Amino acid sequence: MSRSDGARPTMSVALGVIGLLLGVCTAEAAETRLWTEGPAHLKRGDADGIAVTSGGTLFLAPKTTPLGGGETSRRQAHVWSVASDPSGTVYLGTGPEGRVVKLTPAGEESVLFTVEEPMVTALVVLPGGDVLAGTTPAGKVYRISPDGTGRVWAETGERYVWSLMPGPEGTVFAGTGEQGVVFRIEPSGNAMPLFDSDEPHIVSLATRPDGSLVAGGAGRGLIYEIDPEGHAFVLHDDELPEVRALAIDDGGDLWAALLGPPQAEPRPPAVKIQLPDGAQLGPTSESVGDLEEPRGPTVEGVIEGLRLPSEPEAPGQRGRVIRISPDGEINQIWGSRDEAAYSLVLDAAGRAVFGTGEPGRLYRTDGDDEVALLASVAEGQVSGLLSDGRALVFATSNPASAYRVEGSPTDRGEFLSRPFDAGSPARWGSIRWSQEGDTGRAELYTRTGNSADPDGTWSAWGPALTDLAGSPIVNPDARFLQWRLRLSGADGARTRLSHVTVSYAPYNRAPAIEDFRLHPPATAISETAIFRWSVSDADGDAVEVRLEYAPSGSDDWEVAHTETSDPVTPGGDGGVWRAGEGSWETSEVPEGSYVTRAVCSDRIANHPGDGRETRSTPLMSLIVDRSPPQIRASEAGGMIRVEVTDEHSPIRRLEVVHDGTVAFRVRPDDGVCDSMREGFEIARRDLDLSGAVVLRAFDSAGNPVEWPLP
Repeated sequence: MSRSDGARPTMSVALGVIGLLLGVCTAEAAETRLWTEGPAHLKRGDADGIAVTSGGTLFLAPKTTPLGGGETSRRQAHVWSVASDPSGTVYLGTGPEGRVVKLTPAGEESVLFTVEEPMVTALVVLPGGDVLAGTTPAGKVYRISPDGTGRVWAETGERYVWSLMPGPEGTVFAGTGEQGVVFRIEPSGNAMPLFDSDEPHIVSLATRPDGSLVAGGAGRGLIYEIDPEGHAFVLHDDELPEVRALAIDDGGDLWAALLGPPQAEPRPPAVKIQLPDGAQLGPTSESVGDLEEPRGPTVEGVIEGLRLPSEPEAPGQRGRVIRISPDGEINQIWGSRDEAAYSLVLDAAGRAVFGTGEPGRLYRTDGDDEVALLASVAEGQVSGLLSDGRALVFATSNPASAYRVEGSPTDRGEFLSRPFDAGSPARWGSIRWSQEGDTGRAELYTRTGNSADPDGTWSAWGPALTDLAGSPIVNPDARFLQWRLRLSGADGARTRLSHVTVSYAPYNRAPAIEDFRLHPPATAISETAIFRWSVSDADGDAVEVRLEYAPSGSDDWEVAHTETSDPVTPGGDGGVWRAGEGSWETSEVPEGSYVTRAVCSDRIANHPGDGRETRSTPLMSLIVDRSPPQIRASEAGGMIRVEVTDEHSPIRRLEVVHDGTVAFRVRPDDGVCDSMREGFEIARRDLDLSGAVVLRAFDSAGNPVEWPLP
C-alpha cells in the first residue's frame, strides 16, 4: 500500500465500540481503514491492577491482597463455603478433608475444626461467635465454638447441606439435597422441614426484610419465594439448571448467579467387536461402561467416514447473572458460553460482585448496564464470596485460597493488549485515547513485530506516550502492534480511560487469482472463447483483470479483454472472492496454437509504482482452428477405409449419417480420437444403403466436414 507525501496516514481505532467494525472508510489501498477490537476481546488482554468494563473502559481496580499464609488453605483442593465474623475473621469450608480454615485479620491461618465428612459445603457465623458448618454427604450441621471445639448440632436426614441462612429468633434455614428440602432449625438444633421443593437440591438461600425466604434449586433452575409458614411459589424458571448464589439489594431486586453444564464434545461413532474364543489379536480388553467384561478378545475403534447422528448444537450459556425486580421483570446482566458463575454477593455500595470459573475471574457491576472485570487469578474457580461491610473477600478452588478486596483502588496498574494484526507490514501513525478524571496519570507504550506472538524479534517498547490527543508511534514498520497501558494515581484516583486509537497504513498486498478456465472446457476453438475466473484482494482494493494471449513460444502478449472490479470491504486474510468473465474474439488472429492467461492488478487503487499484479499459472494452451478437417476414403473387400486429417487441432469424432440422422459413430483404429490424423474402418454390411449415406467428421474446434458415400 502506498504512502502519500507529507503527513503520515491516520485512522481511528475505538476500543469502546462493541464488535469488530471494518469498512467504515473507503476500502482502497491508498486509504486508511477502521479496525476496532470489541470490549469482549479486551478481557483477553493481561491486566494487573486494571479493571476492564464490558463497554471497553479501563480503570484502576480495587486493591486485592491474599489472606493468611496460604499453607493451610492451599493444602485443600476446594473452598465450598465462606463466612466471616464481626472482627473480620474469615472462615473457609473446604474439601476433600472436611476442614474449617480460620483466617484472622492479622494474617494468622489455622484449622479451626475438622468434621467427619469430606466436604464443608455451608458456613454461617452466629451472633455469639459460634460457627455452623453444613457437611456432605451426611447432611449434618456442626456447631463450632471460637476455641475450636465442636459437635453435631443438627441432623437433616438428607445427604447434602448446601446452604445455611440465619433466620428470626435464633433459627437457621438449611437448603439440602437429594430431596430438595428447606429445613428450619430451631436454636436447640431440631431440624423441621419448612418446604419440600420439586428440585433435587436447594443450593442457595437469601432472606427478605419481611421474613420471607428465597431459595435457588439445582436440577431445574427454579427460584422459589417461601413465606414463614412454608408456602411457596416459583419466582423464576431458568434454562440453566443450577441457581448457584442469591442476593437481595436494598431496592428489593433479587440477583442470581446461574450455572449450566459444560458443552459436551461430539464423539464419533465407535465399534466394539467380540471375537470368538481363541482368537489372537492382542491382550483382552477391559469392560467398557456398564457392559460386562467380554469372555474373549475384542477389537475396538472409531468408525471413520460416518457422520454423527445429528449436527452438534451450538453451545449454550455456561453461566449468567440475572436481576429480578420486585415487579417480576428479568434482566440478564452478564452471560458467557465458556465461563461458569460460581458465586455472587453485594458489596457495601450495593453493587453485585460475582466470581467465575475456568478461568477464575472476579466481576462487578459498573453502572446500570456494564460489568467490570476486576481481577483474574491463577486458581481455577472463584467459588466463594462474602461482604462484611468493609471489604470483600473471595475464595478460590483448585487450589483453595482467599483474597481480600479493598474499597479503594490500587495505586498503580498495567494492562497489556493483545497483538493487533494489520494483515501485512504496516506504517504506524499515532495513538490517542479518551480520559475521564485528572487525578491519575496514563502512559501508553507500543512495540511492533512480524511474529504473531511477541518474542525477541520484536522491537523494544517505545517511549512513554502521554498526549491523549495523539502521540506519534516511533516503532518500526511491521505487521503486528501491541500497546501497554500504565495507569497510576493516589488518594483513590478515579481516572477512566476508554477510547484507545491507533493510526496505521498497511503495505499493499498483491491480489490473488484462481479458477481461471475456458467455458465450456475445450482444447481448440473456432470462434469466440469465453473465460471465467475468480479474483480477490486482501486489502479490498479495486482490481483490473486482463485476459491476454500470445502465440505459443512467444512473449508478444496481446490484451483480449479488460474488466474492473469495484473495491470491497476486506474479509480476512484471503479477502473477498469476486467472479468475472471475459471473451476473446479469435476471428481476427491467425489459426494456430496460443497460450492464454489472466493478469490481475490493483494499480488503479494505488499510487504509481505501488500497485501489484498476479498472473494465473500455469499458462492455458488453446488452438485457434477455423478450417474443417479433410476426409479420404477407399473401399476394398467390403471394408471402407477412411482417413481424417486436420492441420491445426486433433480429430474429435467420425460419424455415419443416414438421411440426415446420425446412425452411429465409428471407433478409430487406436480406439481414441486424440491426434490430427486418425484412421477408421467401416464394414459396408453395417451401412443402411436405402437412403443417402454421409461420413461426417469434426475436429476439436468443432469444424465439420462431410463425405458422401457412393
